[in-house]
Amino acid sequence: MTRPVVCDAGPLIHLDQLDSLDLLSDFTSAQIPEVVWAEVLKHRPKALPQPFLQRPAPTVPADPETLALCRGFSLDAGEAACLALLATQKDCVFLTDDAAARLVAEQLKIEVHGTLGLLIRGARKGKRTPAQVIQILESLPSRSTLYINPRLLADVIQKLKAEWGIPGKP
Repeated sequence: MTRPVVCDAGPLIHLDQLDSLDLLSDFTSAQIPEVVWAEVLKHRPKALPQPFLQRPAPTVPADPETLALCRGFSLDAGEAACLALLATQKDCVFLTDDAAARLVAEQLKIEVHGTLGLLIRGARKGKRTPAQVIQILESLPSRSTLYINPRLLADVIQKLKAEWGIPGKP
C-alpha cells in the first residue's frame, strides 16, 4: 500500500505538462490545500479536477515552529498551507519542486519528493516503462516549466539508463 501525500502546485503543474498527472492516482490519498488548488487552476486549469485529487477541509494555522520556518525561508502561501496540513497528518509525504520548501520539510522530518522522483516512481511501479520515463526526462526542458540544471538532468538520465539497462551515451 502506498502512503498519502500532500501536494504543492509544482508537481501538479509539471506532471500535467508532461502528460503524467495520472502518476498520482495510486497514492492512498493526494490532498491539495485550497490555496494550492486555486494556484493550479490559475496556471494550469486543465490539470484539475481529477478524481484522485482531494481538497481537504481547511486546517488550523501552522504550529509556531512550522510558521517560523515558513517565514524564515520565505515560503509562499501554498507551501505554507501544505506544511500546516502535513503537521496534522501521520506518515504523509510532501510533494513539491520548491527547494526552500524541501529544506523546511526535511527540517520538520517530513519525507519530501518532487516531479523527478514521481516520474522515476512511475517506472518502478509499472505505470510507465523505464524507456518512457527516460523519454519524458529528455523532453522535460521543452515540455515543462520545471527548471532543472541541465547537467543534473543529464546525470539523472545517465544513472537511470545504467540502472535500467537502457543503451545510451556514457
